[in-house]
Amino acid sequence: MYISKKDRELIRNKFGGRCAYSGTELDDDWQVDHVVPIMRNLKGPGALFEQGHHIDNMVPCQKLVNHYKANLHLEEFRTWYLGELHLRLQKLPKNPRTHKGAKRKMRLFMIAKLFGITPEKPFSGKFYFETFNQPVTK
Repeated sequence: MYISKKDRELIRNKFGGRCAYSGTELDDDWQVDHVVPIMRNLKGPGALFEQGHHIDNMVPCQKLVNHYKANLHLEEFRTWYLGELHLRLQKLPKNPRTHKGAKRKMRLFMIAKLFGITPEKPFSGKFYFETFNQPVTK
């Protein structure tokens, strides 16, 4: 769906040029994500849940994170995809047998790095946009 250059720049600056989910500085190939997902209509033009295509539902996102989140709802992304990622990292083979397996392993470790996740350290449970501009507690 179309997003004007002006709106794209507004979205990019919502969180100071950082990914709304990981808080990392946006790469040049960053993308716009719909927090509440909309899905492409495979049977015709437009999208399903098109009412979600508004700037308040759009956030700047690292391309890799956007592809990993896909059309998941936020809580599913938080609890399963990220919340259990450290467990999946523990189960990955040291030496994948196929090129596809090696790429999958590399992709999961890249996602984990963006969120500060390791096999021993799970996801914090908070996205960057949830902590942005909040006062620091002592």
